[in-house]
Amino acid sequence: MLEDPVHGRTAKFFTLQWHLTHACDMHCKHCYDRSKLSALDLGQAMAVLDQLEAFCQSRDVTGHACLSGGNPFFYPHFFELYESAARRGLRLSILGNPVAPEQLDRLIAIEKPRYFQVSLEGLEPHNDAIRGAGAYRRALDFLPLLRERGIQSAIMLTLTKDNMDQVLPLAEILRERVDRFTFNRLAAVGEGASLLVPDREPYGRFMVDYMAAARDNPILSFKDNLFNIFRKELGLKLTGGCTGQGCGAAFNFVAVLPNGEVHACRKFPSPIGNVLEDDLASIYDTELAARYRRGCEACDGCSIRRKCGGCLAFVTGQGMDPFTVRDPHCFMFD
Repeated sequence: MLEDPVHGRTAKFFTLQWHLTHACDMHCKHCYDRSKLSALDLGQAMAVLDQLEAFCQSRDVTGHACLSGGNPFFYPHFFELYESAARRGLRLSILGNPVAPEQLDRLIAIEKPRYFQVSLEGLEPHNDAIRGAGAYRRALDFLPLLRERGIQSAIMLTLTKDNMDQVLPLAEILRERVDRFTFNRLAAVGEGASLLVPDREPYGRFMVDYMAAARDNPILSFKDNLFNIFRKELGLKLTGGCTGQGCGAAFNFVAVLPNGEVHACRKFPSPIGNVLEDDLASIYDTELAARYRRGCEACDGCSIRRKCGGCLAFVTGQGMDPFTVRDPHCFMFD
């Protein structure tokens, strides 16, 4: 079991979000990273699985390999890697783009993933302006394929000032089509730096409306840690937030890039090592990783810190120091 004595957290699961390749069939306007990183060869990738398996065994946690990209199916050894991960007993999930039915069936023949997540950014005109012409329809057409095969489906939206008013209408469209719908606030890094985030007061009103809608629409999920401020005030049970442990950066979650770089969180530059140079356990135990686990000093003493911590990526995207400045959308101490 992972333990975080600073914030009194424990975790039974550890997620490695693995961006196998930056090759992609889309060019989204909020993309965090379009750099052309060379992907690991199959031998190097298998060694990463060895590291993940050893790390999870040594810490007595269940491992979760969340395979992403770019488009993870564009990684030339995707199915060999997926099969090896399945044989090791790792939990598996996909963050990607719609794929052909044949690729889904090949995946299922190895092992059904826990879930398959694709993205939408709002209603059709806005979504296709962000993700490319036809992307909205391809995503909606893909969801029945997942349901027919018994794969849990998820839709993720990157929340900006321009699409915030489209979230709940989109959720109504998705009500009978998807198992889970949620959002992350835009981290204005990479190409996303050209987009705008909502101001705090309108965002607060949106969260209230979202919580009200979730009472009737079961697909709406609570990923943003800041929802727990409202839940505390209402006397409701706190949610797990972003990773089940509030901000789980370098705690129960790390991201690995195509070239082996390890980051505390994928949504902003947060390098803590490289699996081609050090093993995952050694990287996890570095002072730099511990600094990300510690998170924002301004959150010290907050009664919901264990399930919150704001969003370090959002703070960074606003040009602030995530280790000293609390999430600018937070209103806990107002």
